[in-house]
Parts: sequence; C-alpha cells; structure tokens
Amino acid sequence: MGISSALGVGPAIALIVAVTVASPARGDGPPDPKNLVTAALVAETASVAPAATLWVDLHLAIKPGWHVYWRNPGDSGLPTTIEWNLPSGFSAGGISWPVPERFVQGGIGNYGYAESVDLLVPIIAPKELVVGGTAVLAAQASWLACADICIPGSAKLSLSLPVAAGPVAPDPAAASLFAGVRGRVPLPAPFETRFVSDAGEYRLLVPESALTGLRNPIGVFFPNDDRLIDHAAETRSYRRADGLEIVKKKPAAAATVPATVDGVLVLRAEDRAERAFEISANPASGQPSANRLAWWEALLLAFLGGVVLNAMPCIFPILSLKLLSLVGQAHTHRSERLGYGVAYTAGVLTSFAALGSGLLALRTGGQAIG
Repeated sequence: MGISSALGVGPAIALIVAVTVASPARGDGPPDPKNLVTAALVAETASVAPAATLWVDLHLAIKPGWHVYWRNPGDSGLPTTIEWNLPSGFSAGGISWPVPERFVQGGIGNYGYAESVDLLVPIIAPKELVVGGTAVLAAQASWLACADICIPGSAKLSLSLPVAAGPVAPDPAAASLFAGVRGRVPLPAPFETRFVSDAGEYRLLVPESALTGLRNPIGVFFPNDDRLIDHAAETRSYRRADGLEIVKKKPAAAATVPATVDGVLVLRAEDRAERAFEISANPASGQPSANRLAWWEALLLAFLGGVVLNAMPCIFPILSLKLLSLVGQAHTHRSERLGYGVAYTAGVLTSFAALGSGLLALRTGGQAIG
C-alpha cells in the first residue's frame, strides 16, 4: 500500500484516531493491499533540537482478521521493516518491539500483531543542526499482512519538524500514546534466567525474585531464534520452590543447543497483571525439574489413589458384589480363576494405556489437554 504525508504530530494523531478499515474486496481475487493496513508516522515532540534524540512511532492500523509480524515471525512470515531517508547527520536506531501475540493456524505458529501496533524508533539529530530550519524525516515501511493468505504492503511516509533551540518538551497530544506504547515494550531483565536442554524440550528457570507481587503467575516465552522451539506447541509453566519453570517443546529437527536462549519473557498473573523482559538465559545443566516425579513416586501415588478410591462409600456395594463373585468361584479350578484374573488385569491396563497414549499424542501435537 502507498501513502505519503508530511504531517506534524497533531494531524498525525488525528489521522490515527480517524482511521477506518475499508470493507472487504469483492470478487474472487485477493484483497486490495490498501484495505489491509494503514500506516502513519507520529513524533513524540512537535520540533527537534540539535544533538537531541527524537522518538518516532510507526503506527499500523490492521484490518480485523489480519495480522503483521514481530521481529521473529515464527514458522513463516516476514518482520515489519522501516527504511529511513534522513537529512545529513541524522541517524536512526533499531525498532523497539512491543510484546507480540502468538497465532497458530494449521499447525503453523507465528508471532505478530492484530488490530494495531506501534513501533518506536529513536532518531538522533546532529549537533550542527541549524536552528530555525525544517527537518524532513522520510521513511518507507514494509510489512506482510496475513490471514488465510499473505499479502505484502508498504507505505512512503514523512514528518516535517521545525528545528528549535534547546531541550524540546514532549507534545501533550502524543504523551499518552508514547507512554502506552512504552508500557508494552519489554525491559532488560534485572534478574538471571537459566535454561536446561532436555531431549525434546527447553526448560527456562525463572527466579523467585522475578515473581514478587504476581499472584499465581504463568510464563510465556517468545524466542529471538526462529529455529529454537516448536512455535505451534503450547507453553507449559510449573511453579517451583525457587521460582517458575517454563517448558517449550523443541522442533522435530532440533538445531544445536545454543550458548544462550534469548528472547522475550512475559510473566502473567491471574489478575491480568503482566511484566515483560528481554532475557538472555545461560545454561544450568543438572537443575532439578519442578513437579516431575521419579517412577517409584508415581507408582506409589497411583497405589495410594487406588486405595482412596476403593475406600469411598459409593464403592462398598461393588466390593460386596466382587466378594460374592469370588465366593461363587470357590469351586472353580485354580488355573481357570488365574486366567480370569490375568484377563481382567490385562484389560484394565490396556484400556488405561490406550487412554494415556492418546493424551500424550494430543499433548505432543501441541494440544493443552490433561
């Protein structure tokens, strides 16, 4: 899509608020890219000063049912990019990416944004910038919009800002927008996260200090490396005595275990409180896993569970019927009784083994089932 504008902050904000998504394209052909994503540039200040850092927001309004991609798109897709055309001496930094969403369709897992997204970029002005002039900041934004199909789009955008002397205060019209966007951008983690690489999964170990003030938190992880995990598989979280364990399944063709596991860690409490951090987890081989039982512990718990089940009042009539059946078989040949017992036991074990195998197959396929 193409849209070109030379807007101040106020008109740009008005444009964002007034954006409406056009109705779906008619006919059998693909949708018109111009109807899928609308782009605008917004500056945090109404002017720029020499040697100052100006923050600019690329706002994308996305048609319902469609999404664009994060820096790591996952199993498919392309990240949104910005190519700047700046005056001499200006330089642009990298994009500050807010926490993405996860999309799974047809066994394909992706990371991106639906409805809208704001991508912040710092732009540094040169010291020699002449006060009283005008700085024109131009950019071409490119993205891939996807639903059942994917369609590339782009926009040529520009901002014209007057050059002012001295520090420039934020534009009140843009203050709430930029504050909200920064609240969704992950912060550098003030704690150390470690990981354990098992045969088929990675386990991130988050310390207790990261969970302070969060009630019954769960963890979500978005990796920087698109080959690290199975993006379509569900995340599993386990509470530990010393923190939180987050389990991510490896892909079928797992790559070599990395020196560090890097990405965005999101901690979500049951009251919807959320914290997001950029992490770089170092290996922690030999760490015990939370909520994982040795085989004899599982067998003992299963036996105790059976005892409790048979001690319930609703089971007593069934037990009496079984006792009467055993008394009635007192004169049956011992080998025949043994055959009945073996067949009954084999039937029970086979039935539950089939049920357990079905559950494990569904979990392996990424289903959240237990």
